[in-house]
Parts: sequence; structure tokens; C-alpha cells
Amino acid sequence: MKKKLTLLPLVAVSLFALGACSSGSEPTKGEADASTVETTTVADKTSFAVGDTIVFDGSAEYTITAAEWTDERNEFADSQPEKVLKVTYNMTNLSDEDQSIGMDMNLYVGGKKMETYPNTNTMDSLSAGRTYEGAIQHFAVNGTGDVELEVQPILDFSAKPAIVTLTLP
Repeated sequence: MKKKLTLLPLVAVSLFALGACSSGSEPTKGEADASTVETTTVADKTSFAVGDTIVFDGSAEYTITAAEWTDERNEFADSQPEKVLKVTYNMTNLSDEDQSIGMDMNLYVGGKKMETYPNTNTMDSLSAGRTYEGAIQHFAVNGTGDVELEVQPILDFSAKPAIVTLTLP
């Protein structure tokens, strides 16, 4: 009995020391330096760039990892746009319930809303506390102008959308 009582405080101190040394998060694959990634809640800022982490408090966290033009076309699509934009992103579900992934973005070009394009798009659900890496969304783009991606969790009706400004060639 005396050994158990002596061992218990030793284990507790060890766990506390390990927890104090931990940063609380692990870098994601491909992350060069944690100091270069900006994490901001939507309440603090409304305009973001590719690579920024956007936090919707208590709902979800998004990081747009890439935005690029693609030559990939769907031969069965109703119409063929001038260009197709491929957006790749990561999402973490910060809520206590499952969330839909794949219907949480809109694209605007020159202030006009673009439609999604039927290439390989991520449509799934994400369990509470889980992360989805490499989600993909395609958009049909017609016209020119500033390219802005509007991000908002699909079931978070109180959240203000985050605007990701895209700089494309």
C-alpha cells in the first residue's frame, strides 16, 4: 500500500511536466514553420489569404492550402466554363456534432457568384473533433476580376463568412 501512495505523486508530477513541455498542437504535414501560419478567428478579421487558418469559434477551422486553375474538365457537364478553379483545403470540426464538408464555400469573380463545377469534389461528413485534410472543391469561372472565396460552415448560421482573397495568374 505504501508503494502505491509513493508512486501516485511521482506519476502525477511526471504527467504535469510532460504536459507543460508540450505545445498543445502538432505541425501538419507540409508545414514549414508554425510562425508563418496565421491563425485568426473570423470575429477578429474578415479578409484572409491562402495558407491562413480561419477559426469559426465552436464550429470549425479551415485552412485553404491551394487555389489553382486546372485543365481537368467533366465531359458530361451541362456547360463548359472559360476556366475551372480547383481549391484544396483542410477542415477541423470544432463542434460537438457531425458537420458537412463540401458545401461550405462560394466563389465570387468580379463580385459575381460562380457555380461549383462537377469535377471530383469532396462531399462528406466530419465527426466532432476530427480533421479532414485535402478536401477539394471546383468552381466554373466565367469572366474576370477580383477572385474571392467566401468560407462559412454550412450549419453555422450565426457565423460571419470569411473572405479569402485569391491571387491567380
